[in-house]
Amino acid sequence: MAHAADIVIVGGGVMGVSIAHHLAAAGAGSISLLEKRFIGAGSSGKSGAIIRQHYSTDLLVRMARHGVMTFRAFDSVTGEDSGWINAGCLFVVAERDRAAASGNVELMRRAGAAAELLEGIGLSEAAPAAAFSLDEVAAWEPEAGCVDAALVLHGYAASAVRQGVRIETGVEVLEIEVERGRVSGVLTAAGRISARTVVLCAGPWARRLAARAAVDLPLTVIRPQVAFLRRPGDFGAESHPVMADLRNGFYCRPEAGGRTLVGALDVSQDPVVPDPDAYDEAPTPEFLAWSREQASRRMPAMRRSFGRGGYGALYTLTPDSHPVVGEAPGIGGLYLAVGFSGHGFKLSPAVGRGLAELITTGAYRTLDLSPLRATRYAERQLIQSAYSYGLLS
Repeated sequence: MAHAADIVIVGGGVMGVSIAHHLAAAGAGSISLLEKRFIGAGSSGKSGAIIRQHYSTDLLVRMARHGVMTFRAFDSVTGEDSGWINAGCLFVVAERDRAAASGNVELMRRAGAAAELLEGIGLSEAAPAAAFSLDEVAAWEPEAGCVDAALVLHGYAASAVRQGVRIETGVEVLEIEVERGRVSGVLTAAGRISARTVVLCAGPWARRLAARAAVDLPLTVIRPQVAFLRRPGDFGAESHPVMADLRNGFYCRPEAGGRTLVGALDVSQDPVVPDPDAYDEAPTPEFLAWSREQASRRMPAMRRSFGRGGYGALYTLTPDSHPVVGEAPGIGGLYLAVGFSGHGFKLSPAVGRGLAELITTGAYRTLDLSPLRATRYAERQLIQSAYSYGLLS
């Protein structure tokens, strides 16, 4: 299998295929994407794929804004369908968090997003099947929604291949080779590939691979869970918006077939996964029961919902719950897109665009992603969130 490429992308999740699509569109030269199993086999295939813009930093709002606009028009970008559901998104908080929610609404508006703070009758109009108390408010994004993760993965990969990218699945990268301070290629189970540029976006496997190139990344892999509930026939509405319910500690999104996906906002108690190649992919009975209970507190009809199982997934966390994007310190030609802490899917278009600009022109041209640089931890420049749940940022 030994061959040469101008650029090797390590990892076939949503970051890898987005970066491949954007690099090919920028005319970056010969590109090979290597995936140890199949496209989306790691975290991306199990993503909730919620696409919203509610963040507490201007940079992430603008990155997510690009994601919303991309996925809403994915067919014109890639020629493929994203499965877009324009559900809108509600961030429900207690009155004491009104200032933080209002600040984030203003951030979204400055980035060009439609956003407003709702209370009272406005909440009921946005989510007719939900019950709200008088001391609750919510940030509302009518343009937000969700996509089908499998369709997006296929869409980006298909677009990349049409533009000449070589995607090789079932090929595990064992080592990133470095000579005299610069990338020289990758060693795979099937042979060596020479390359002067390597993009590492291997999700839960990134820390292990980076360490073999003497790059220490502060990444921790955990196992969150997701449940599926079939809404009852008398749910009270056709569907519901995407919701991040800080009062009850869960998030949810509508699914096809009258189902609702439910997950926990607080990931601090999720178990650490020492080996992402061997972890329990089944949900626990306790989590399934918790999901029904929490969803029912917000949407009372969900007490009559029907369980449809769930799964254990993988998140790769950083100390500040924000990704590491950009050049690897001390190694020329090595670029990173790792540690997305559960919110990478919506950021993948902006990361793909940004890294394509950085690799082909030497600088970010559209949006400066340098605050996400790997060296920010050593520089004590961690990014602060307005919420206690790092997942929300």
